[in-house]
Amino acid sequence: MSVRGKLFAVITVLAVSVPACSGAQDSAPLERAGDRALLAELIQRIRDGEFTDIHSVLVLVNDTLAVEEYFDGHDAATPHQLRSATKAIGSILVGIAIDKGFLSSEDDSIYRYFEQEYRPAYGWTAAASAIRIRDLLSMTSGYDCDDLATPAFACEDAMYETDDWVQYALDLPIVHARGEHWAYNSPSLILVGQAIATTSGTSLAAFAEQHLFAPLGITTLEWATSPGGHAWVGGGARATARDMLKIGQLMLHRGVWGDRRLLSERWVEVSTRPQAEYHAGVEYGYIWQIGAFFLAGELVPAYWASGNGGQYIVIFPDHDMVAVFTGGNYDSPLANQPFEMIDDYILPALLGATAPPTATLSNGELERVVGVYHLDFAPEATCTVDLDDAGVSVMTPDGERVELRAHSPIWFSGDSQYGTINLVFEQDQVGRASMLTVYGHGSRFVFERMDER
Repeated sequence: MSVRGKLFAVITVLAVSVPACSGAQDSAPLERAGDRALLAELIQRIRDGEFTDIHSVLVLVNDTLAVEEYFDGHDAATPHQLRSATKAIGSILVGIAIDKGFLSSEDDSIYRYFEQEYRPAYGWTAAASAIRIRDLLSMTSGYDCDDLATPAFACEDAMYETDDWVQYALDLPIVHARGEHWAYNSPSLILVGQAIATTSGTSLAAFAEQHLFAPLGITTLEWATSPGGHAWVGGGARATARDMLKIGQLMLHRGVWGDRRLLSERWVEVSTRPQAEYHAGVEYGYIWQIGAFFLAGELVPAYWASGNGGQYIVIFPDHDMVAVFTGGNYDSPLANQPFEMIDDYILPALLGATAPPTATLSNGELERVVGVYHLDFAPEATCTVDLDDAGVSVMTPDGERVELRAHSPIWFSGDSQYGTINLVFEQDQVGRASMLTVYGHGSRFVFERMDER
């Protein structure tokens, strides 16, 4: 995906308790702070096709299901494709395997789990033997596989043509030092699942059933499997939206389900802590993506699992909230529509935020932000801020001109084709804007000012 694509491309409104989820409280978030009209507008826009190919929207607040809606023939009982959101389940299973002593830690080398039965095509070199479980989970293994930088997930698709996915993953050439280069590598997740199966003495599917799904009451999850019949945590599983919600709720409660701990708090913390330099406006943990939504001048921290087409499990740890989305926008930027829903509808409604007031600024104040700003990790991507008789606008790296509203001398917002964006400027000692941070879709992009106009 290009830098430009990454930059701007992340109801019956009644509060009802969740019968399938643990720890439901006597809480009615919509009565306390919600905007029923705003949420109803969101659902109507989905039904009218203004948000396209959305299959479900669920939001849990304080263990109370505030929103649960299904569209286009989808329902609560039928499993839905998770695509790469499956990977988050794999991350949880690694944590459980470490907690139970089957894996000693995420710093284990994969060599210890495969050297008896497998040998890479180039042998167990020092580089191959040094790759750790944490490198697989943080997508920094160094293998020559980046499905976001190649057409049609070429690396993953090539794996499907082989009879032994483990051998395929181990045979991938190593072109970077481990831990130094982020690249989206789904095939390597077969190694994670097989390491758990080898050390636990059972299949990954049986391990997951015993230690995760049965305690959560998940009975509908269907694994995708390799030609050898092994469950694959890299993608392809199917589960209901409520099953996805339970996974999010377990993470929200830091590994506790009801009165039982299923996952250590340590693992929840480290897997949702930045572990790799992702360069996509968000941070990358052990599979989980980490960012923040900009709401009325404040940042709302979040982390999420994502899958092709619009499959999301989004956790808001500071607000006891989980949002789940399923959709059919495969291989399309429209898969990011749930982030627009979060920005413009869900957070304002459920957190009780009001639209920020606009500010009237002098031409001198406006001229201080005019200029060309280069993205810190990709200088060829620029935002150009202009001032004319119509007011202040920004030309985005996508080539879209967005008219801006001023909320203060350093804070502006605008309505882009992808939803609301917020621009926050940092000023130097003489009051001239020297840096620009763009917030949108849970992402944050930093631009440095390079010249004056």
